[in-house]
Amino acid sequence: MSNHYYIINPAGRGNSGMRTWEEFRGLWPGDIDPDDFLVTEYPGHAREIAASIEGYDVLVAVGGDGTVGEIMSGILERQDERPGLAVIPGGTGNDIARNAGIRSIEDGVEALLGGKTGAFDLMRIDYSVEGKRVSRYAFLLASAGFTANAMIRPWMKRLLGPAGAYYLATFLQILTFRPPRITLRTGEREYDGRSWMVIVGNAEASSGGSMIIAPGARTDDGLLNVTVFPSRSRLGMVTGLFPKLATGAHIDEPDVEYFTAGKIEIESEPAAILDLDGDPVGTTPFTCTVCPGILHLMVLEKGVG
Repeated sequence: MSNHYYIINPAGRGNSGMRTWEEFRGLWPGDIDPDDFLVTEYPGHAREIAASIEGYDVLVAVGGDGTVGEIMSGILERQDERPGLAVIPGGTGNDIARNAGIRSIEDGVEALLGGKTGAFDLMRIDYSVEGKRVSRYAFLLASAGFTANAMIRPWMKRLLGPAGAYYLATFLQILTFRPPRITLRTGEREYDGRSWMVIVGNAEASSGGSMIIAPGARTDDGLLNVTVFPSRSRLGMVTGLFPKLATGAHIDEPDVEYFTAGKIEIESEPAAILDLDGDPVGTTPFTCTVCPGILHLMVLEKGVG
């Protein structure tokens, strides 16, 4: 077997991360040395460990998309040989795991035992925090402008599920949101106007597979799928545009722009929230660049991605 190091987020899936870990250990055919796993203690801890731990072939994320994203970014910070990544899904949405064909803890065990690895594109996002330039990676999407994720609370996910929590938070956020003026540039086009948000997608679905954010997007095509949502009335957003995110029909709206690019620069006035894979991390401006095949992720089936 590969030499695995497990990084466990105890707060995953409404603070039931340790239950996920115990279920995994009950399914794993063998003992796990206490030196080969760590329970994270604070936000960013998983990233720190992934960037510095030595002597392991594979780092295993036991948690949801936030945990996977931290470990993913930590691995890519390394200058020396980078370990592979595996996922034991322990979050609410588990969208990154789904892209690897993993939909349950049992699937995660099977993928680890099988040892098959796929190469996945990522998005590198460069932005500033308190005047300091920061780079992070995202697997699913980056968005600027309106975001419901800042309003989502753990109890919403527990009671309503990923999609229900998103819709409730969306409604609450719409009540106070004011669309900023967003400027967007790629190598071939420029957009400037008041917009609710811009979504840059690497994968097709999010929110546990219930939201088709970027129809047709693939994690292995070397492209970003960009959606520009125009400024509409609050009623128009609630009744006309946001409900179509579930099926991907929003891209068929005549005033919505949808296109592909390899790199995109986004600014706004005033500054807008920058959201990466469901996690608000900063504000505009930022640059998003596709990194083809940079992530080596264990998959359940050959060719998943």
